[in-house]
Amino acid sequence: MKKIICLSFILLSLTGCSLFKRDSMENINIITTNYSLEYVIRNLYGDYSLISSIYPDGVDINNYTFTDKQIKDYSKKDLFIYMGLTNDSKQAVTFLNKNKNIKIIDATYGMQYKYREDELWLNPSNLLMISQNIKNGLGEYLTSTILKDKINTLYEEGLKVSLSSLDAEYKSSISNALSKTIVVNSDNLLYLEKYDLNVISLDSKNENYEKNLALFKSYIKNGTIKYLYVYENVPLNDDISAIVSENKIETLTFKNLKNITDEERENKKDYLSIMYENLEEIKKELYKNS
Repeated sequence: MKKIICLSFILLSLTGCSLFKRDSMENINIITTNYSLEYVIRNLYGDYSLISSIYPDGVDINNYTFTDKQIKDYSKKDLFIYMGLTNDSKQAVTFLNKNKNIKIIDATYGMQYKYREDELWLNPSNLLMISQNIKNGLGEYLTSTILKDKINTLYEEGLKVSLSSLDAEYKSSISNALSKTIVVNSDNLLYLEKYDLNVISLDSKNENYEKNLALFKSYIKNGTIKYLYVYENVPLNDDISAIVSENKIETLTFKNLKNITDEERENKKDYLSIMYENLEEIKKELYKNS
């Protein structure tokens, strides 16, 4: 009998049976809103949970409507990570109304943004703050010192290093360029000014729209710019489309990281690789004469 008990214990240990969970937060179901949050929590707690976004891959989350069934199913999850500075907060209220026991983490607690909410995750420095908020939020729910130490290490030696390196690479690439001007179609990209980049926005809601439109035309005429940067899922208006067509200006897409496609996921692309791809697109303008 003792041999059978010992053998059973060994088998249970090898299979990682949940009977020996160190913490009630192990093997939980976590849901997030945009992809950037999913990226962070996977890097911090992916080994101890099942993680998914509430948005299907590839959809434009700004124009996505949830069904009653989806809301019901999502509200049954264990933990919801969202950005309280955005419309995500409405989803948090909806899930809490359905299930008062669902745990929540506001990843943007104590933060703010200057131009548009997208800079909360596009700016690597901001995503690092978000990562810290998520780490701290997990720490408040966890009781296991082992797990707390683990996520602290993954933050310090993983996310902190990689996001700081990404930020430094943007700064270095822009600093070393001869050209320092890009033209964009959305104020979402004005955060790039933090790198001393001259960002001319053709966003129709920008107070300098008419002035910037005139600048765009003059930059085309004198050869200052070669490309127009189009923020993903933000279409060009008729004025800009006409100028682009008449002058054969090439448009380059800047990915918004709110969501990723099935193809990107299959190709193992993630926040870091896509943000580096965005940088390579920016460098086409900045280094066009190199």
